[in-house]
Amino acid sequence: MKKRIIIIIVLILSILLLYSLFFSREKYIKKNQQVINCGSCIVKNEETAVNIAEDSLFVIYGKSKIKDERPYNIKLMRNKIWVITGSLNQGIFDKFLYKDMPMFGGGFEIKIDAKDGKIVYVTHYK
Repeated sequence: MKKRIIIIIVLILSILLLYSLFFSREKYIKKNQQVINCGSCIVKNEETAVNIAEDSLFVIYGKSKIKDERPYNIKLMRNKIWVITGSLNQGIFDKFLYKDMPMFGGGFEIKIDAKDGKIVYVTHYK
């Protein structure tokens, strides 16, 4: 009976460990970028940009496909355009295994104007 309980506990712990290695809980890689010198801008932070991007991308490509590309990479360009891209390396294990090697497949790219919140560009690479 004790062996059975120990085996079950070890199985549960190994499943939790594997889950944490393969699946990222981060929605996007936070860089805490703020729109500066733009009092009239609507999209002032990363979180708002990601929310706008997800609302559009979920409708276009499907919620599960876009969520699989988390964590998103986000950066603010000098012309006050948010550029958000999907990530191919989803977990710690993938990052360790592949490092900087190119992977097969593609991710989305969306550009959002910080001034008015309009989507300037959207695509999904193959």
